[in-house]
Amino acid sequence: MNQETSVNDISSAIGKWGGRESSKIEYKLCKLKLSKDIWETISAFANTKGGLIILGLKQEMEKFIREGVENPQKIMDDLTSTVGQKFNFCPLIKPKILQERGKNFIFVEVEEALKYQKPIYIKDAGPLKGGYKRVGATDLRLSDTDLQKFFQERIGSPDAQPVKGTNITDANESAFTTFVNLRKLEKSDAPELSLNNEGLLKAYNLLAHDNKTLAVAGLLLFGKEAVVRRFFPAWRLDIIRIKGTEWGKDKDPFLSQDLKGNLLTIRIQALDIINRFFLSPFKMGEGLARTEENPFKRAIREAISNLLMHQNYFHPSPAQVRVYNDRIEFYNPGSSLKEPELFDVPGSELRNPAIASVFYDLGWAEVKGTGFKTTIIDIEKSGYPPPRWHSDEKHDTFTLILPYQTEQVTPQVTGQVTGQVTGQVTGQVTPQAEMMDRIASTIKYCETPRTLREIMAFLNLKGRDNFMRKVLHPLLENGYLTRTIPDKPRSRFQRYVAVVEKKDE
Repeated sequence: MNQETSVNDISSAIGKWGGRESSKIEYKLCKLKLSKDIWETISAFANTKGGLIILGLKQEMEKFIREGVENPQKIMDDLTSTVGQKFNFCPLIKPKILQERGKNFIFVEVEEALKYQKPIYIKDAGPLKGGYKRVGATDLRLSDTDLQKFFQERIGSPDAQPVKGTNITDANESAFTTFVNLRKLEKSDAPELSLNNEGLLKAYNLLAHDNKTLAVAGLLLFGKEAVVRRFFPAWRLDIIRIKGTEWGKDKDPFLSQDLKGNLLTIRIQALDIINRFFLSPFKMGEGLARTEENPFKRAIREAISNLLMHQNYFHPSPAQVRVYNDRIEFYNPGSSLKEPELFDVPGSELRNPAIASVFYDLGWAEVKGTGFKTTIIDIEKSGYPPPRWHSDEKHDTFTLILPYQTEQVTPQVTGQVTGQVTGQVTGQVTPQAEMMDRIASTIKYCETPRTLREIMAFLNLKGRDNFMRKVLHPLLENGYLTRTIPDKPRSRFQRYVAVVEKKDE
């Protein structure tokens, strides 16, 4: 297996895998024999995305010290003869010997294991102490959560698992009605519209093999709130308004809400609440659906869909949407299954394919995984800063950050209500952010019909004309509030109430 190669060949091989030690490459000296920790790295690469181990090379700071290995054929034979006995499943490795200026090096490519084989662990130590994953340049022991995820994936996707103790009666009738109405808007002649509730669940593979028990996806999409909470007590979506640019005590409990229940209801509620902060002009589209031209709003919609589709619903922490003065963050339990550097490339890896299938048919997600790439292009073309993201494999979380536009705009809210919270953003509440909070508070307050005076008193405003011009009229014109006596605008019995059905879905 010897292969003559030049200095440039080894350098290019190292460069191809990223140079310094990383999630894809590891250097080990192993000058005289295999080190014990090589098995940990093989396990980590096999359980993650694969990688390359180079024997005979060590890294000191930014320098690569090329020591070489002695008797490379024996070391490689020891590796290939032992690896099959060492692990519960034999990882696929491809070792070869390279030579450089009389020194020998061993390149060991480790391929990612198949889902039904994971977790790959050292047999003598067992899954908890002998199983590893690759996070950055470190081999970390698998956690209980990691093992649970692997074992679930062995028998299918997480959202396909049966929820023992449930049946079709645990589904919410109103959720089926919501689905049918939304599906009609997307495709009026869809064949599944003629199915009854049980047929609909079967069509989308939302029942277990016994055709009685709800699968995880079936419960999360259509379940009654009490049943969802019983089987997924940690699952909820928190929407939090933070008056500043850092997480802390300065958050408004009145504008913070915890959403619980099934996904069809929660997505609609979440967009409703977020729209209160980011109002924008709209027009009526096909099927009287409200369509919005603001690319930032489309990015928010895409982010909410991704958060719900790709979430790890067995994670102990809730999902969160955090509305800051300068950005909005989407915190998702469940790290990305796709390499971060490939986020702007079409295609996606689905954690919950059954949930994703329903979202696709409702028009809530792009079928070919192009939604996020299109979102990035659209918001950058429109002058918004590019989105940022952080996938934390160690804690199994993912955070998407959408910064607001930074160019200066007027803080006044006109009839064309702008959703851009801009200006010189600091840790303090800017005039734009203050107006954003005022509008959101008004809509929340008016979930119960209110008089004009009650709303002004709630907002601590005294100028009637100023209030009507800056707050009331924009909310009426954009369909977020309505009059209880529409044909008599000046009636002394007039009340103003938040519009419930104002989503574009």
